[in-house]
This record gives sequence, C-alpha cells and structure tokens, in this order.
Amino acid sequence: MSAPKAASGNGSRWPGMGVIATSLLASAAPASAQVLADAIYTNGVIRTMEAPDDVAQAVAIRQGRILAVGATQAMLAHRGSGTRVVDLQGKTMLPGFIDAHGHLSMLAGMVDFANLSPPPVAGVRDIASLQATLRAYVADRATPTGQWVLGFGYDDAALAERRHPTRHDLDAVSADRPIMLLHASGHIAAANTRALELAGLLNDVPNPAGGVIRREADGKTASGILEEAAMYRLMALLPKPTFEQRLAALQKAQHIYAGYGITTAQDGAASPDDYALLKAADERGALTIDVGALLFFRAPWQDLESMPIGQSRQTRLRILGIKLMLDGSPQGRTAWLKEPYHHVPDGRAADYHGYRQMEDAELRGWIDRAADHNWQLFAHVNGDAAMQQLIDVTAAADAARPKRVERTIAIHSQVVGAGQLARMKELDIQPSFFAAHAFYWGDWHRDVTLGEVRAAQISPMRDAIDLGLVPSIHNDAPVVPPDMMRLIWAAVTRTTRSGATLGTAEAATPYEALLMSTRNAAWQIHEEKEKGTIAVGKQADLVVLDADPLKVDPAKLHAIKIDRTISDGTEIYTATHKK
Repeated sequence: MSAPKAASGNGSRWPGMGVIATSLLASAAPASAQVLADAIYTNGVIRTMEAPDDVAQAVAIRQGRILAVGATQAMLAHRGSGTRVVDLQGKTMLPGFIDAHGHLSMLAGMVDFANLSPPPVAGVRDIASLQATLRAYVADRATPTGQWVLGFGYDDAALAERRHPTRHDLDAVSADRPIMLLHASGHIAAANTRALELAGLLNDVPNPAGGVIRREADGKTASGILEEAAMYRLMALLPKPTFEQRLAALQKAQHIYAGYGITTAQDGAASPDDYALLKAADERGALTIDVGALLFFRAPWQDLESMPIGQSRQTRLRILGIKLMLDGSPQGRTAWLKEPYHHVPDGRAADYHGYRQMEDAELRGWIDRAADHNWQLFAHVNGDAAMQQLIDVTAAADAARPKRVERTIAIHSQVVGAGQLARMKELDIQPSFFAAHAFYWGDWHRDVTLGEVRAAQISPMRDAIDLGLVPSIHNDAPVVPPDMMRLIWAAVTRTTRSGATLGTAEAATPYEALLMSTRNAAWQIHEEKEKGTIAVGKQADLVVLDADPLKVDPAKLHAIKIDRTISDGTEIYTATHKK
C-alpha cells in the first residue's frame, strides 16, 4: 500500500490529499458563489492543516460539509437570507480534533465515580486525602451499607507514599461497603476486604492467566491490589446501571469531549454491551460527535464476520476494527519490557520485566483472520518486548500469505526502539503515541519504572516522523482527561509534573503535534478523505481556539482555550454554553 508522506513542519504535502488552491485563498469569489451557505465563519485564522502555510480567513458550510474556504469577502458571496454569519474576531480555526485512542463508553461509565486523580485533574496527593475524598463521596451520596463505592484515577506515582492503597487503607474508609478503585492506568485495581470476599479473591487464590493478585507477607492473603486479568472477577460483580442511565452518562461524556474540541471520539475496547449502547444512541440521534468503535478481542462476540467492521461511515457510529492487547501499563509496571524495570514492584524478582497478555499463536490467529476479512487491527503495545512480539508475528504472517494486514495501529508505543520503528514502517505498523505520558508520568518513569535513559525515549515521535511513519498522539481517556491542548503541549515540550523536561530530542514541533491530532489521526482510521483538514467537500468538523498554537510560546500551549466546537456543521460546544 502507499502511505502519505510523513508529517513534518517543512511544508511537505501528502500524495492524494487536496491542497487549497492559491486562487481560492484570493479575494475573488469562487465559481460556486451562487451556492448559499448554512453558516459562514469569517475574520479568523483558518489553519487548514494541508500545509503549514495554508491559511485562510473564512469558511463556508452547507449541509454539514465545507462549501468553500478563502478570504472573508469571497466567502460572504455565499451568504443568503438564512445564512448564519459568525465573526471569529481573529480567533484560530482548525479541523476538529480526532481522538486517536480513548474509551468513550468507559469515561461515560465513570462520570459519577469518586475522582481520585492527583493535580491538576483533582486534588488527591496522599493516602489520607484519598481516604478523605472517599469518605466525602460516601457522605454526599448517603451510600447505604452494603452498596458499592467506586473510584477512579488514583495514581501511586503521584501519592506521597508512592504506593497503592491496600485493603486495610480502604477498610478504614468503610468495612461494610465493598470498595473498588481503578488505578489511573486502567490496568490495576485496589479493593477493600469486603470487595475481595465478595469476589472470592481474599484467601490463597491462584493468579489468573494474564493477571496477578498481589499478596500480603504470608504469601497467600490478597493485599487488595489486583493487576490486569485479576481485576475481571471483581469487576463482574459491579452494579449494572439501567440502559437509560448509561445513555444519560454517554451524553455527559460526549459533552466532555466536545469541550476539548474533539469531533471524532474512539471507544477503544468496546464490549457487546458498549456497542449496543452506542448503536442505540446512534439510532436515536443521540450521538453528537462521530464515534469509532474498536471491538475488544476477548469480549463475547457472537459473529464478528457478520458485523460491518471497517466499512465506510454511514452514520455517527462506525466500527473501525479489532482491539488486541499484548501487554499492560508502564506506569503500573505491568508493560512487557525487554529489560527489567528500573525499580521492580515489591515482592518481584530483580529481573522482573512485566508480562505478555497474548501468546504468539493467538496473535497470529487474529492477524490471519484480519487479513482474510480486511479488518484493521489496533494493538495495545506499551513495552518493547510486546512491540517485538507484534513485529515478529506480523512479519511471519506476511511471509506466509499473499495478502497482509495493512495500517495496523500500535496503540501507546511507549518503549520502542529506533530499530523497531524502522521495522514497523516496513510492516505498515503505525504508532499512536500516548504523548501525555511525558507530563503525567515522566518523573515516575525516570525515577522508578524505566530509569533516565529509557524514560527519555518514551513516545519517540521525532524518530517516527523522521523515518516516514504517520504517527498520531492520544490521551487514552479516561486514563487522563481528553484535554487536547495539554496533549499537544506535552508532545511539544515534554514537560513533567515537576517542571523538568524528558527527552526533548523526541519532541514534536507545534505543527507536527497538530497534524498528529488531526490529519494523521484521520489517516490512521481510513477517514482522511472526510476529515483531518479543512478542505472543500470534507465534513465540517471544526474547532475554534482563543489563540493560534503556531504563534504562542510553546510553553503556553496548554493554556489555549476551546472557543467552540463544530461537528458535522453544527455547533455542539461554545465557551459560554454547552449544547
């Protein structure tokens, strides 16, 4: 297959991508001036993302599509009696941001959980403030005895004690209500004694395949910390909200995404229940942004071959492909590395380097199946051992069959070497970098998980771009909020929580960071003909910012605010009112 030229800041353009003609940017009215617009946005800095110097003043929209792009006076030729004209007053318009990887339905499911995140997201700094937040949560909701207490976002990397809360810490909050807290990574849970008893995990239970039950000093009793697959038995017991409650939560989640300028979200590990919710919402007209679903490979799907996987988008909802998971989380020290962790977790051998989630034979089976059915694969890979598994098994599959899988997306790609990136290009494995890691866990990776050398090389965007790959960047919400400007800032500055910088040699330029959030992200999901740039005929997915990200001090990129978000031609968010 032919891939577009790598994103760069030198004005290069992609083969096959339309570039706005110079004549269209002139003051003369375009030939289609007789066609009237539904809305015209004027007097702005319209960065089309076709190239760094493609800048217009105005955009005309008709029936959810870009009708014309150019100078303000030329666009006003499309004004009719029913046209809405919006003066941008010098603000900057970009293509709507594309969530290259996240979990919309998971965020929806957690909108009413106790928020246990550290600053700047929330205020939990130590075990005591975590306990206080939970006690206040229970009191505010008058949670009855026996009812579950659920929280999300605690992070041992940011707690003063630098450890997970144990069952005893949570028993001190409530011993007669089951408590489960999901770690910020989404790969580890903490539970109190009551929750462990209900799940049958408290006493001398073997570790499940692909998971670990951390133990107390006796080597048998669960400490309350559950890794990866060990969480599933507990999570199966959680109370199930009604369909209408889930639908209402989905609306809240979409509002959150729209507030960050996102017009295409991803549901990055959808179960049959998640997909049924999204499909029903789509049929009811309740999706206000486009959603791309990744069907989780271990979910109980009945007949994947009959599902419209990878078909072109007809409605707001589209199944992008299949989600695989090869390893865990580097911040949780469950990612599968080639070399041991800098500091291994308590109780682990000195050579502990995480663990795999799939055997080679299972991975090969999915690659062959995807090639047979033209499915796109999205593989969760954080560690370099997991990335090597993906490379080696993909190469073996390609060598054994005339038809190979194309445009496989390596989600997260945190610890990956330059040699691996070169091999990925040969195999058409494209990275989507969890670039926000530099801020949220950069200090933790340097000091605890990876050490200085490996930490400086996480999210190797510079290497990927220079090699000609087509990377995207993402937040992995709800692991961190879907704050696109903070993500772009992190990709450019690689600033950590402490204010240090981490491996600036792998930083992106501001333009490249924008590309990875728009045009590249659209290409990775085969929607580059519809989205990712502001061009005539494309879907009118747009975001307006209160400052120009290519003009401000890069250190202040995260302070840029979303002024309005436009999805399919309709304003779904403004800074003063969420619709």
